[in-house]
Amino acid sequence: MAKILPFKGVLYNKDKVKNLEAVVSPPYDVISPAMRDELYKASEYNIVRIILGRDLPEDNKSDNKYIRATHFLAEWLKKGVLKKAKYPAIYAYEQEYLYKSKVKKRMGFVSLMRVEDPKKSLVLPHEYTFRKPKEDRLNLIRSTKANTEPIFCIFRDDASRVTNTIKEYTRKARPIIDIHFEGIGNKVWSLTDLKTIKKIEKELDKKQVFIADGHHRYEVSLAFRNEMRGKLGFVKAKKFDNIMVYFSSLTDDNLTILSTYRVIKNLGGMDWKAVGSKLSPYFKIENVKTKNAMFDALEKLKTGYAFGTYFKNGKFYVLKLKDEAILNEVIKEDKSREWKRLNVTVLHFLVFGRILHVEKFSSNDENIVYTRDEDDAIRQVDNGKCEIAFFQLPTKMRQVRDIASSGDRMPHKSTYFYPKPLSGLVMNKF
Repeated sequence: MAKILPFKGVLYNKDKVKNLEAVVSPPYDVISPAMRDELYKASEYNIVRIILGRDLPEDNKSDNKYIRATHFLAEWLKKGVLKKAKYPAIYAYEQEYLYKSKVKKRMGFVSLMRVEDPKKSLVLPHEYTFRKPKEDRLNLIRSTKANTEPIFCIFRDDASRVTNTIKEYTRKARPIIDIHFEGIGNKVWSLTDLKTIKKIEKELDKKQVFIADGHHRYEVSLAFRNEMRGKLGFVKAKKFDNIMVYFSSLTDDNLTILSTYRVIKNLGGMDWKAVGSKLSPYFKIENVKTKNAMFDALEKLKTGYAFGTYFKNGKFYVLKLKDEAILNEVIKEDKSREWKRLNVTVLHFLVFGRILHVEKFSSNDENIVYTRDEDDAIRQVDNGKCEIAFFQLPTKMRQVRDIASSGDRMPHKSTYFYPKPLSGLVMNKF
């Protein structure tokens, strides 16, 4: 079951930190080295020092970014820069943002959720994870004994009962946080009313929950819980049974999924004639003049499998699959039909695997650059760092739900839920 519970959150003390915009950050996995440098400059108390500290040349087992993160957390609590709440709460969290010229407001909440063993869990992942990020997050949680940022989960909110309960509460209360960061409004309310909390707990009880963002951190929390049980026993390790989660309704129209684009570094020096000759047996290829024309063409193709490309010759193309039957021959994995028919699955197995053989020139992980910014993808081709960019429309929420429910996982970076919950609004110290 999806068992949630309130907690005494650790928040920045507004008496000590006057500018909250200077101490928050995006989640660790979308912070570039340049962005980290800017966040370091923004404030000596910016949360990035804890969630994604710098590696230093002299680092060792007794002095490294994980040890420093623990030191910062303890020091800021001692100084009163961070303050633990007096009462258990769940934290209502609204994000207001602009998408395709329309203002959207996504309402959710932050609480603890019990981590479950995968075989009996109703907490379902939808993407694969990688070893290195899990090692990194495990080292951090081992050192800090804290959830320093929430993972992002979605659930079916029948008749919007949970969302409406939270909205009703927030209409009567003042937010404890009200900031803008990177053009997105963020409001947080501390919800301590036990009757309201119990109502939300009851709605989530036995609900199926899907991990939208934070697969590595969820798996790490399960591993850390088991590790602590081995050291302390079940009773003493009970405080490590939970993870901090931001919940949002998957049935809310204000939940937005964006695409993550693929840019190939090395195609072995092939020109477009060679690439086109490899693609043309499988795809109808249309030359379009601009990026906008490419995306307009993709939007109009409601059926079939289609991708946009930008090649190092400076030209845009639209690829539309000629015959779906080829997919049965190419994609032989023991997966659901929904998984096999994902655009991103077709891109990786057919285009990258069978047609272009991108792994020949470098391993897939090294030869593919992922970016959610179409202009960044184009720039990387223009500046010669990469040879071709591939664009596809976003994965649908229905596909995320159905694939996770079937027990399958999408290829890496198949979804980008937008906007991300900010880091630094609330933490959970075990």
